[in-house]
Amino acid sequence: MKIIAIASICFVVACVSSNECSHNKPCKFIGGEVFSEPREYDAVNGALNLELQVQMKDFKVEWLTMVRRTYNGEIPAPTWKIRKGDRVNLKLVNNLELTQKVLPFNGFRFPNSTNLHTHGLHISGEEPQDNVFVHVGPGKNYNYYYQIDEDHPAGTYWYHPHLHGSTLFQVHSGMAGMIIVEDDPDPSITPQHLLDVSCPNNCHHEVRLVFQPTMMFVNNGFRGFVHQQEEMEDYDGFRHRQFRLFGESRTLEDWLSDKNAGIEYFTTNGKLWPTYTLASGQIKRFRLVNAGGSASLELTITDTSGAKAKGCQVREIAQDGIYLDKARFQKHKRTLLVPSARADWLVVCNTPGTYKLQSVALYEDNMSMGPVQRWNGTLLKLVVTGTAKKTFIRTKLPARQHFIGDFRQLSQEEVTGRFVIELNPWTRLNREIFKSPTYYRFKAHLGTVQEWYFVNTDHVTSHPIHIHVNHFQVISYNPYTGPYTETSASSPNPMALYAQDGSVCFHQHELYTGTDGIKKSDDPLKYLGHDQRWKAGGKGTLGYSDAGTFHDVLLIPPMSNITIRFMAHKYVGVVVIHCHLLNHEDEGMMMVAQIVPEGEDTEAETASGTAYPGQCKKNDPYPFNKVTSDDEDFGYLIQKLKTGESPDETWQGQRQRWMT
Repeated sequence: MKIIAIASICFVVACVSSNECSHNKPCKFIGGEVFSEPREYDAVNGALNLELQVQMKDFKVEWLTMVRRTYNGEIPAPTWKIRKGDRVNLKLVNNLELTQKVLPFNGFRFPNSTNLHTHGLHISGEEPQDNVFVHVGPGKNYNYYYQIDEDHPAGTYWYHPHLHGSTLFQVHSGMAGMIIVEDDPDPSITPQHLLDVSCPNNCHHEVRLVFQPTMMFVNNGFRGFVHQQEEMEDYDGFRHRQFRLFGESRTLEDWLSDKNAGIEYFTTNGKLWPTYTLASGQIKRFRLVNAGGSASLELTITDTSGAKAKGCQVREIAQDGIYLDKARFQKHKRTLLVPSARADWLVVCNTPGTYKLQSVALYEDNMSMGPVQRWNGTLLKLVVTGTAKKTFIRTKLPARQHFIGDFRQLSQEEVTGRFVIELNPWTRLNREIFKSPTYYRFKAHLGTVQEWYFVNTDHVTSHPIHIHVNHFQVISYNPYTGPYTETSASSPNPMALYAQDGSVCFHQHELYTGTDGIKKSDDPLKYLGHDQRWKAGGKGTLGYSDAGTFHDVLLIPPMSNITIRFMAHKYVGVVVIHCHLLNHEDEGMMMVAQIVPEGEDTEAETASGTAYPGQCKKNDPYPFNKVTSDDEDFGYLIQKLKTGESPDETWQGQRQRWMT
């Protein structure tokens, strides 16, 4: 990134050349250390036994020392390497001992309490597996036991804290590590060309890259690390305001959190712009994790001028741990990783030289990305040695398991449950802030295929939405006919839903008190047309997913309407749904659904007051109290949301016309 020189710091050249950079004389960072990978824990004889100590540790980047909460004193945390059928026995020990104030629910709190979430693993959301509502207080510990299924997808996953109130703070502190579920070594299951560059037999050809926003100090949307420390009243000794800049009244913390200083970096495996050396013509498997909760990455390999590196080939082979149908070219020469997303690449550089792995955010993608924090900068330096080669990447990939098969062509009779997830401003989902781990907004039967819809009424903000337990398949981007939300510029409370013709909706948000004080936006419908842009493809559509791709987190741009499907496979229990802008999650942009056994009652808190998500106009003939997820009237209302058509038609007729 470009560093802007300002009068308050010492001259960059003088500082660097004289080794005088310090907490009192901050300077430009140099970067470029030799690449290294995190420590690795391997399963042995079907079991991975490990202990993670949550502890404070000095994390140093050149002249800057940051005191951070860590797993085992390491940033990033150790990588777990497991296989399908393995059991993981994990003891989480919280060595954080400082007291913490009791702060309000749905706000930033609990800096010294924690827990652990295995992001993307297809395991139970109940204790003692991936229950993110476990609270491990200071000085306490908890034993997790994860049973990895015999049919668990091989892929790239990760783990991080998920205690409501401190998720962003601890993730951005550095508490994150990669999880690798190895490929089946049988070449009849995993193509040989993939086994040649992957674990278990060729781990030396894997390049594991954990990107962490450990140097994001600026208060961008309340996500800056300094702001988090202030909100949570973190111990002063863990901050940087005790260091005063020479000749100034400002502190080092002031400088770090000043956007003009340009210190807004992702680290790669805990280092700034490390250098990785590879031989020309050698295919490598890159495992890429955006281990953060704030900024999106748009990854590409460039030459030293910043142009697309013609000497390197990149093929995407997996998204969020799930293999694609076949290896594919990058869309518009970049791979989008929203916060928490992962991708796997096959990479070969046939021409010797120096290249960079960078995040490059282009203006042309604004309409598909919407207003979301997008990071520009270098992540890794690549040095390719040897002589020119002509190595090509094969496209065949392993077949996916039946529960992550292709659901696009299923008939409506084969799709059982339908649910709308509506995104609203002020960190609301379905017009409500998070209430409790047992306030179920929807229930689905085990073994069924579900069709859910993401609907964003927020016309100024995009949200990456994450669903736990089951990966979901993108089916379509649809016309958006629903309401939009306006808020007051002076207060976080007044809020009103409007129809697209500008009239006030009959069904309102829980914060609605009238329209007084709410100034309507000049162009609230600016982002309409995602369905048309998605169908057309081409330039400017990086923010959209291809139909058929599986995710566990998806970017939902303003005024959009997206259909997904998934199978509620194997596990009954809680399913957590939340925004992975983690300050939004901490502030209440989270809700829970539940998977129940076949035949069990599916009554849930589907309505919000007198309105279903997506509802705007009055619709008296249909009930607005608790209904079951299988209720035909509920399905009718969902389709009314999607089509905006007259209620005189039958639900089946509307559905058929919408699908065609």
